Amino acid sequence: MSDSTQQADAREKRGISLIGLIALVISSSIGSGVFALSTDISAAAAPGPALIAWLITGIGFMALATTFGRLSIVRPDLNGIVDYAREGFGPFVGFVSGWGYWLSIWIGNVAFGVMLVTAIGYFYPPFAGNLSVAGVAFISILNWAIILLVNRGVEEASVLNAIVMVCKLVPIFAFILAMLVMFSFDVFTADFWGNLANNMANPELAPGTVGTQIINCFMVMMWVFVGMEGASVLGHRAQRKSDVSRATILGCTALVIIYVAASILPYGYLSREELMALGSPSMPYIFERVVGPWGGAFISGGLIISIFGAWLSYTILASEAMHGMARMRLLPSAFDKLNTFSAPTTCLITTGVMIQLLSIVMLFSERAYQFAYSLCTASIIISWTLAAGYMVKLRFDGRKRGTSAAPAVQVRGIDVGLAAFSVAFLVIAVLLSGVQQLMMCCIAYIPGIACYVWARVEQRQTVFTTRERLLAAILVAIGIFMIAQVAMNGIA
Repeated sequence: MSDSTQQADAREKRGISLIGLIALVISSSIGSGVFALSTDISAAAAPGPALIAWLITGIGFMALATTFGRLSIVRPDLNGIVDYAREGFGPFVGFVSGWGYWLSIWIGNVAFGVMLVTAIGYFYPPFAGNLSVAGVAFISILNWAIILLVNRGVEEASVLNAIVMVCKLVPIFAFILAMLVMFSFDVFTADFWGNLANNMANPELAPGTVGTQIINCFMVMMWVFVGMEGASVLGHRAQRKSDVSRATILGCTALVIIYVAASILPYGYLSREELMALGSPSMPYIFERVVGPWGGAFISGGLIISIFGAWLSYTILASEAMHGMARMRLLPSAFDKLNTFSAPTTCLITTGVMIQLLSIVMLFSERAYQFAYSLCTASIIISWTLAAGYMVKLRFDGRKRGTSAAPAVQVRGIDVGLAAFSVAFLVIAVLLSGVQQLMMCCIAYIPGIACYVWARVEQRQTVFTTRERLLAAILVAIGIFMIAQVAMNGIA
């Protein structure tokens, strides 16, 4: 056996450990969002409605995480959320899920890049303020450096990711501890439901009704969970398939605890109006008030490390998603090639190019970060919903599209209940708070559908069934409509 073959076998046997998978879940999700939660949540709601929104969101995502974990056990032959959609609802729906997931991840990387430049601006004033040409140049250099790193092998990158996870959690836990020490129930309950703010003369401070406040929290709360499906996406690279379920559930549990503490505890230190007045990301400014000037630098340094870790994780996930679609024959065969390090080079380069182009476009946007993360969240909800829907379908449909494989483990009633709750939560949340962003995503499906048609023609397979043709026509029609709306300045 040659040395290269032995090395390849060693990489195959090593895979990603349970700790590495948990690190992937946490590091993929904890990027920039947690550092801005105090300002974003306080702008949307008073502490009472924010707690209710977290209760709903936390239950929804724990149900989703449990569903992903169970799917990895019930159908260990399938690899990740895109494969679930393809297997359950056909090749074109699988493509819709995969393209939306890939779109979400690389747009999320652009959001990270914009926030990273802002964080560096704390130390380097030329980067402060709006995104500049120098900031885009920095984003570009880091983008291609991470692409090169992941191109050396996903398992090697996951080890670095675990180290980064530890480094990023230290400042977050220090912030949470400081908020526990400074917490005051009098401050926390001063305007618990936002009634006082609603009666003020300044309408900008009025949060609205309790229901409105809860709805306004959903998009930012869902954004900080993007990446929690990371262990499922990379399940085929795990040392043990059973680790995927444990990593997803444990990682998501940790995320819920961290996010609730980081966003709710500051209400007991500063009033809602004071939190809203802070700069974004707010965590450095709050910590600076508690411990002095060094605190802002400490948290900002943690933010920089956090974004790097999330960017690394997202790059891995984006390339794996595109390569997975090619393996499922949903994209042309050019995307199904691996280099000597078992990394999908073509997928990585394509992802890097898209990040590069959108980074340049962001030079002309005044709210680049918010725009990017809202699109990121809306597009990934498509993939989450279809994967959870597959669990429901497994219970009531013994026949599988494209394969005769049966579930390895019996689908339980509780599995279906949790999956159904996940679907209901995601659909209702996006319809209430992000339907316009969801429609905007259809613009990006137009070139994606062209790639799908190319792949089907290349494989000499039927391009669309009647239902798939209708779905494709609807996506293209919505995309064209939204292009027209943007051209006529019909969207703020």
